[in-house]
Amino acid sequence: MIVLEALLVGLAIGAILGLIGAGGAVVAVPAFLYLFHFSPLAATTASLAVVAAAAAAGAVPRIRLGQVRMKQALTFWALGIVGTLAGSRLAPVIPEVVLVTGFALVMVGAAAAMWRKSSSSEAADVPQRAAWLLPVVAIAVGVMTGLFGVGGGFLIVPALVLVFGLPFGIATGTSLVVVALNSVTALLFKFDAWDSVDWHVPALVVVGGLVGSVVASRWNVGVPRRILERGFAVLLVILAGWMVLELFLTPA
Repeated sequence: MIVLEALLVGLAIGAILGLIGAGGAVVAVPAFLYLFHFSPLAATTASLAVVAAAAAAGAVPRIRLGQVRMKQALTFWALGIVGTLAGSRLAPVIPEVVLVTGFALVMVGAAAAMWRKSSSSEAADVPQRAAWLLPVVAIAVGVMTGLFGVGGGFLIVPALVLVFGLPFGIATGTSLVVVALNSVTALLFKFDAWDSVDWHVPALVVVGGLVGSVVASRWNVGVPRRILERGFAVLLVILAGWMVLELFLTPA
């Protein structure tokens, strides 16, 4: 039964990534928490493997198409290593209630970013060369990845556009490389949490995710992407609210 559930979760994550292009891995942590009964630390650690695999799978075709700027990706990753280390080492000592609540807030932030993206043009003009943003956002994303096991693409893409002046499509491809590198780095930094994870489950989720992403990316559902993005944003807010309610209403 666990095998089937893990594969179905992976298929759902892959389908979201294939249809929308982002956000699917955010649902990995709630799945590990509530379907597979991982602890918050184990769930955020296992999620890093899923996020890394999903981002790498998405980055490979972008690299082949020339839609990745590797120099900028490596710069962003290197600047954020200190944040990734901090988040990874803080995660085991932060109370579970704080970790889960913080993750719920990240989900709301991701939902807001996705809703805003669905309402704006990708070609909108933005002021460029806001260089001070780069280390700030890189460190913040690193902390978030280490703590919560999420990629932070909703922060990375705008930063790449603002600082480097990259077109939106190139920034999206480049962000996938950053997310993959950050996730692998955080996973290595959280080595002492590896024993708390049943790695069969995230491995099956990754397999299902790869299949779901390939199938969904070639499947035209006939629904405008804007509607899909807004629907997923609403789902994230509902899921975040449910996580917080579950946390405070369930007896210790």
